[in-house]
Amino acid sequence: MTTRWPPILAILAGGILGAAQIGKVPAAMTTIGAEFGLGLAGAALLVSLFALMAALGGLAIGLAAARIGPNRALLAGLGIGTMAAGAAALAPGPAALLAARVAEGAGFLLLTVAAPGLIAGLATARDRATAMAIWGAYMPLGVALGLASAPLVAAFGWRVAWGALAALLALAGIACWRMVPRAPVAPTGAFQPMGQQVRALVAARRPLQVASAFATYNIMYLGIAAFLPARLESLGAGTGMAGVAAAVAALANAGGNLASGVLMARGVAAERLVVAGAVAMSVTAAGVYLVPSAIAATALAVLACGVGGLVPASCFAILPRAVPAPALVAPAVGLVMQGNNLAQLLAPPAIGALATIAWPLAALPLLAAGLLAALAGRALTR
Repeated sequence: MTTRWPPILAILAGGILGAAQIGKVPAAMTTIGAEFGLGLAGAALLVSLFALMAALGGLAIGLAAARIGPNRALLAGLGIGTMAAGAAALAPGPAALLAARVAEGAGFLLLTVAAPGLIAGLATARDRATAMAIWGAYMPLGVALGLASAPLVAAFGWRVAWGALAALLALAGIACWRMVPRAPVAPTGAFQPMGQQVRALVAARRPLQVASAFATYNIMYLGIAAFLPARLESLGAGTGMAGVAAAVAALANAGGNLASGVLMARGVAAERLVVAGAVAMSVTAAGVYLVPSAIAATALAVLACGVGGLVPASCFAILPRAVPAPALVAPAVGLVMQGNNLAQLLAPPAIGALATIAWPLAALPLLAAGLLAALAGRALTR
């Protein structure tokens, strides 16, 4: 058997285009806020509501995806995400736009829960770690793509930019439909009851520690990805330039993901990478909102995202060996996504409210999140 890279890359494309629906919001946040009369905290809801479904039911959806089969879950997620993204681009008012964002988040959750298992099945044992490290970069690459739509927003408006990203997501869905083979669906009797699976995950403890590290990392990452354009604009940068700078920071995060894979291949423990990445990211991310220069803020954001990229790839590497049985991998992914999206739901409005008072206050939750992520990583080393 050889690794089937074409379908793996098709799944990666779906993940990147799904994550682009997160990055598109910061690129257009000030424009949408002005059109609909939303303040910075209100516009930040467009980021956080994307995470609502996962925050409420990530574990349950992970269990459901395992029962209907990962291929069906993948295609359903891409289909729901495409329709919701199109609806968001055509939304006549803030209520419809917020509802579309919730639906986009539901589709993205199905996609991200199903993808790791499919990729693992398409890769050989020798290539599996490499394939999972590549998959781990889907979020920063997608967010970078969404942020890179800022020049399109400046030239043609946010609706055109969002419509273009919806069309690209539809193309990724077609590619997955044509290229990704169907994975077998296990019979219902092969699954433990949901309560028993949850108890097993809690008893193992390490999945909870991974989920904690990933969620607190995401607070720091969103603290940059969601607000860097607005921060740079407050320091005198133009909308297009601010979006491009944020996209570069997101690409640096993807580089950190890949660097983590290289370091682990050379024998560096994933748990230690979590601690180092969390500490370094918290300090540099906080600096973004403390320095008075757009150039300095951009440099710190790129550095923070780069070193922070060590954390998610390491968490993905730890997770399969953190569960007591292979059947618990999918529920564990759902658990991690639930914690991650709960942070995504709560953090942007809180950071936005602090930034509305004074930008330096936005540094406080980033420092706290870095400390919590480092503590979770240290617990994993034990």
